[in-house]
Amino acid sequence: MRREIVGDVGAVLRERLSADAWGRALVEVVEAPDGRIVVSGIDVEEVIGDEARIDELFGGDAVREVLPVLAGAVEALCAIDGVDVDAVGGGTFVRLPEGDFAWLPGLVHAPSRRLDAERDELLARLRAKNDGLAARFGFPGNGRVDVDLASETLSFASPGRPSLRARATLIGTFSPDARSWGWGGSNPHAPEEIRRASAALVDEILDRDMWELTTSTFATDHPTAWSLSALVCDRARGDGVYCGGQGGGMVFVLLRAVSEAGS
Repeated sequence: MRREIVGDVGAVLRERLSADAWGRALVEVVEAPDGRIVVSGIDVEEVIGDEARIDELFGGDAVREVLPVLAGAVEALCAIDGVDVDAVGGGTFVRLPEGDFAWLPGLVHAPSRRLDAERDELLARLRAKNDGLAARFGFPGNGRVDVDLASETLSFASPGRPSLRARATLIGTFSPDARSWGWGGSNPHAPEEIRRASAALVDEILDRDMWELTTSTFATDHPTAWSLSALVCDRARGDGVYCGGQGGGMVFVLLRAVSEAGS
């Protein structure tokens, strides 16, 4: 059903809104007074065709005629994915290289070129570091993890393995329900000392052409949350990343100065 809905929307986008001339459409929706889900706005990114023509299409009758189709598709796709449409505020239709479309819950902007280009290598390097911690300490496995972000400390103990200690700094959090990422430095619920240490991680990254680094919170997916954490780990020369659960969300923590406890 998901594939059918996305396929039908793709056909409408090609026929009515020149979908071959752009890469993704962010469809924002709201609940109308009568309870219906309606489209409140559409942003188009990665335009490769005539921008004036695209502006004309999305500002005229062509787009108004397909708004009910888009609203219904967003509502149905969110329901299929088990996502609260009010929480994510809409959805994103991404045109794939082969011409088909993909669907993402939430208003997911195109990734910066640098992050997109480095993603696979960053994740591979982080995976190797985390695998090394698992081989040496069994971390995180079934052992006990104690984290104190205020003092930037993490300890881990697992039966039959050396105990681990590390400097632990908050990177950010990912909300599966809202499909959103938030940098730790702008987390209003974190104490000042935790926000300050987290903000320093991002401030020290010199790749300022990544819009993700200067946006406090934004819609994204779980794999991208790991990519952002891998980026921070790489630039900060970290030893790995720990991901823990808290209040229904996921907390990403940078590990540095890893050593055996007592050594």
